[in-house]
Formats: sequence, structure tokens, C-alpha cells
Amino acid sequence: MNFTHLVGNTPMIRIRYKLDGREGFVWAKLEAYNLSGSIKDRLAAHVITKSTANGTLKPGQPIVEMTSGNTGIAFSALGTFTGHPVHIFMPDWASEERKKLMAMYGATLHLISREAGGFNAALQGARDLAEEIGGFQPKQFENQDNPEAHYLTTGVEILRQLPDVTDFVAGVGSGGTLMGTARRLKADHAVRAVAVEPDAVPLLSGGAIKGAHHIEGIGDDFIPAVVDQTLVDGVMDINDMDAIAMAAKFGRVLGLGVGISSGANFLGSVIQNLEPGRKVATVFADDSKKYLTTMLSNPPAETADMWSSRIELLDYEPVETL
Repeated sequence: MNFTHLVGNTPMIRIRYKLDGREGFVWAKLEAYNLSGSIKDRLAAHVITKSTANGTLKPGQPIVEMTSGNTGIAFSALGTFTGHPVHIFMPDWASEERKKLMAMYGATLHLISREAGGFNAALQGARDLAEEIGGFQPKQFENQDNPEAHYLTTGVEILRQLPDVTDFVAGVGSGGTLMGTARRLKADHAVRAVAVEPDAVPLLSGGAIKGAHHIEGIGDDFIPAVVDQTLVDGVMDINDMDAIAMAAKFGRVLGLGVGISSGANFLGSVIQNLEPGRKVATVFADDSKKYLTTMLSNPPAETADMWSSRIELLDYEPVETL
């Protein structure tokens, strides 16, 4: 059971853009290059490997997890590969591509509607089933193995690819990517860690939940236990229509397919980059193929009040150091 050459060591690109005519750069890790197509493969590979080694995950034991999408895909693929039945509890409003991919990887899906309790009901359902069938729960929202996966991989890779990084910007879903990567970068030198969340669910910035949003994978109606807010130097609340328009622009202008949360991460990075002299890194958590039945395939028109309307994408080039 060795995922070394299938997960991690993803490419980084330097994106050149103009904001209101002023040129800037953002560095982004392309996490769709992981085995099942997202950054969540890092979490799944680390948890399965570590838990198998320490005996908490037994041979053939079912894996039961609550997820809004990519984590479920990752555990479905890697769990099946390692001989574990997989049960996924998730909101029923996740994209059809996510649901079908998990089913194709052999997982059993348990879909929870908003009326039935949404995220919190899905969390409880996963707990109940795990207890009933003796399942193993990765518990991505509270398990410190989640940020540890990024401390050991994502943060290390960024320091190799961009040694003089000054800022790291990432959306908060489970919180693992931002927490683990930020902790590793800050251990090397003074790096600012900036959280991205939907403006409809501004929990980290102290606001009230305003309703549903369309940035799948972040903004899950609660602050996960793995989030250490002392590591967070700033919060960007991003509008979901702006994030969708930005993600769509990457495909339309640069031929680069990215998911909706990647659009949000890029917008947060551009805003963070307003201060001269910064080198801002982020992650593009997945690509556009999981969003063909979402608004990303029919994005909103850019309006003057959107950040995306002010951004001109120029080009990108790979960062060769790894």
C-alpha cells in the first residue's frame, strides 16, 4: 500500500494577470493531478496509511465519512483500492459528478437533504452508522491527521517550489489544507495565512449565515475543530457568483479547467496581493470536470461589482522546481 507516486508532488504554476491594468502574479498548486483528482487525496492517503500502520484501521473494516464531495471521492477510490467498504454521508445538493464518481469507485452513498438537517445531520448519520457496523471514521473535521497531511506534503512542496513565499491563501472546508500548510510555512519563515470562505457563510470573519451558496467544498455551516484561528492572519469573504465567474474565465481565457473553490482561492489571492512585494501561493483544489452539471458550465455574467470583472488573465507558466 504505497501512494507515494500517486498522491502529492503536484505541479505549481505562476499565473500572470492584470487587476485594473496593474500586473501581478499568483502561484497555484494544481491539485487535480492527484490520483482521484483533488487535494483530498492527500488526506485520504495519509489517514489510511497512518491508521493502518498504528492498527486503528483494521483489514477490511468499513470506512464511514461525512463529506461535501472531494473527500468522499478520495476515500472511495483509496478505500476500495486498500480493501475497505466505503460509506459516504453527504448533502444531496452536491454536484452529480461527485455522487457518480463515488458510486463508480464502489462507495455506498447516504444523501441528506437540507430539510433533513443538512451537514449536521450527515455528521450524525456517519457517527451512527459507524457505531452500528463497527466502521472506521476518518473524521476529517476534527482529526489532526488532516492538517498533518498538509504539514508533511503541501507545505513542504510549496517551500521547494516557492521558497520566498510571503502569503498562503486557501478556502476552509474541513480546514486541513490551510491549517497544516500554514503551520509548515510559518515554521520556515514569517508567512501570512489567509482563509477564504463564502460571503454567505462568513463564520471565520464573525458574520451570520445568510443562506446557501455554490462554492462546493468550503463553507460548511460550522467552524471545524481542526481550525486553529491563531494561525489565521486574515479572512476573505468571497461571493459565490464571483468565484464561479472567475473559475469559468480560467477555462475560457487560458484553457485551464479549475473548480469553483479554485476561483474563490484565486480571487482571495489577488486581493491579498494588493500590497506590493508579496508572493502569494494558493491551491487549485480540483478541476472543472466535477462541475459540468453546476453553474460553472453556465456561469453568471460578470458585473462591475465583481472582482472577476476587473481581472484580466494573461498567461501562466509552470514552476519547474520540486
